[in-house]
Amino acid sequence: MSGWKIELAKSSGFCFGVENAVKTAYSVIKENPDRKIYMLGEITHNENVVGDLLASGMLLVHDPKEAEEGSLVLIRAHGVTPAVMEELKSRNCEIIDCTCPFVKKIHDIVKAADEEGHPVYITGTKGHPEVVGICGECRRDVTVISSYDEVLAIPQIEKDAVFVSQTTFSSKEFQKICEFVKKKIAKNQIFGTICYTTENRQRETADLAGLSDVMVVIGSKTSSNTKKLYDICSDRCALTYLVGGAEDVEPLLPVWREREVKRIGVTAGASTPVSIIREVIQTMSEENGVNNNPESNDINFGDYVESIPQLRKNATVKGAITSYDGDFVYVDVHDKSEGRIPKSEFEPDFDFEAAASEKREIEVYVKSIRNTDMGKEIILSKSHVDFSKNKAEIEAAYENKTPVTVKITSVVKDGVIANYGGVDIYIHRTQLELGVVNDLESYKGKTLEILITQFDPDKRRLRVSGSRRTLLNQERKAKAEEVWSTIEKDKEYDGVVRSLTDFGAFVDIGGVDGLIHVSELSWNRIKHPSEVLSVGDEVHVYVKDFDPEKKRISLGYKKAEDDPFYNIEERIPTGSIVRGKVVRMFQFGAFVELEPNLDALCHISEISNVRLTKPQEVLKEGMEVEARVLEVNAASRRISISIKQVNPIDPQPQDEEPAAEEVKAEEPAVEAPVEEAPVEAVEAPVEEATPVEEAPAAEEKPAEE
Repeated sequence: MSGWKIELAKSSGFCFGVENAVKTAYSVIKENPDRKIYMLGEITHNENVVGDLLASGMLLVHDPKEAEEGSLVLIRAHGVTPAVMEELKSRNCEIIDCTCPFVKKIHDIVKAADEEGHPVYITGTKGHPEVVGICGECRRDVTVISSYDEVLAIPQIEKDAVFVSQTTFSSKEFQKICEFVKKKIAKNQIFGTICYTTENRQRETADLAGLSDVMVVIGSKTSSNTKKLYDICSDRCALTYLVGGAEDVEPLLPVWREREVKRIGVTAGASTPVSIIREVIQTMSEENGVNNNPESNDINFGDYVESIPQLRKNATVKGAITSYDGDFVYVDVHDKSEGRIPKSEFEPDFDFEAAASEKREIEVYVKSIRNTDMGKEIILSKSHVDFSKNKAEIEAAYENKTPVTVKITSVVKDGVIANYGGVDIYIHRTQLELGVVNDLESYKGKTLEILITQFDPDKRRLRVSGSRRTLLNQERKAKAEEVWSTIEKDKEYDGVVRSLTDFGAFVDIGGVDGLIHVSELSWNRIKHPSEVLSVGDEVHVYVKDFDPEKKRISLGYKKAEDDPFYNIEERIPTGSIVRGKVVRMFQFGAFVELEPNLDALCHISEISNVRLTKPQEVLKEGMEVEARVLEVNAASRRISISIKQVNPIDPQPQDEEPAAEEVKAEEPAVEAPVEEAPVEAVEAPVEEATPVEEAPAAEEKPAEE
């Protein structure tokens, strides 16, 4: 039977905040042997550490009122509410604030948000001391969310809400919540306040658990971050154990030997001291079941710590890409903490997913190593390693006038900064395009091809400038020569609208601008080209005429098939019956819209059987009518129609609402001469009209009776 291999996650044990608080506690005890010293709440969620501090003389209280006036009070890394701080000050206590800098940052964010009237949401564990302290910064209620399901259950999230997170909250769960929340509120109102040490610890633990037969999580069951590590491991490794110390591991060893475990992964919560981690690993090493032969194990905790190579600033080392996020790529450089490289230093098409999966090895430059308030920070650079090679390539491109592809990384006052493998290149705003550039921010992140116009290696700092405009001018000139050498009438081009004037639109057809006259833009009458086109529109045009000497090109745009009179004789033949709407009227007749932008004229004589003075006597705008097509002339763009040949519209008598009896009495007297009497009857002697005049009187007698 062979022994098992033990591997410890690099980011194990005390985080910066807890380590600082514990060190401060021991230091305060040593420096104040004759004073009463209180810790307000357990300084860390680890029974061994708290027990040792209490044995050293420190007192534990959970309420500020329990501390004697004038005593020393230690504020734990989780922080407290402003109200607690005020209570301690009122009791003249000397406060030693060990609140983690990450937690203080959240306090500041929440306080500012509350003062500005923003609703505050916190992702974290309800009732956790850190969460309670953060909530204390708000004068109104704070919503605490412990899971993705809880955020889904919220009826409505205010648009001006601010989201923060407990420092030890699950980074995976927080990302899920952010994806949901960012659709409802502004992106800059979501603050990623999970401690990056926590993120590294969770990421490393997840990777290690996926490769291990057994996963041991060392820490207290009351520790929030330890429980999250346990949950992460349980999802990836069936045999996951949460242990407080070596005494919890011993009963498990026979089970592992029976199962012939080959690989054991170990991680520890942020509240777990190094001494306990050492004891657990030594217990597993000594009881390995192979006659305690040290060579049978791949790890000894003491050797593990000592074997970590010490990085130094300005060194070039090799490292393996382990993971990435939206801003950085994380690299294992054989240190307890991973280094990070800005993603902007990688090529635009770099496959981060594949590199992390393969643990791809790269050379990196150590820019800085800092022990900040936030913990150990290792900043790496990939581009620095390639700088010498890329500097030579840029110099060659400058001398040979060959273009290079760069990525815009930042915006400055009058231009942008582009990057070529670590070499920064300045591009003035006038050198970005052929025209004027007003919005520089839109170029950030873009990949462009440029020419190097300045290369000055002699100054203290390398100065390189570039121009895209020069390259565009060269390309435009070459295209223009090709256009003029092949241009001919009716040839079609795809172009881009460059500018608009009152008389037309100028279109770039490939290095040359042609003009579409305003009359060529539409079959309908327009006042300005902007009614049809906008600058930047892509259009399909054809050459109407050109003059190589004057460098002028006249372009056509409107299509014959879009003409309302296109194929009109077939669509609306003479003699057919059409239906339309009256749109305009004049003294001579009325225009009837048959189709959109297609009007026909009905002469006044073709409206009614009665002679009309004006069309308005029987027609109104918007009135629908039927008519017969009399003539269609595509050449003169004219259609003539007759309403009266289909359904004549005659005027009513002047009395708009005559009585029924009067209508019957007047019909024979008025209409008979018009429709039935011969022409000679009009010239009959006046005497013959007498019966007509007396007829109404004769009819009145019965009415009087």
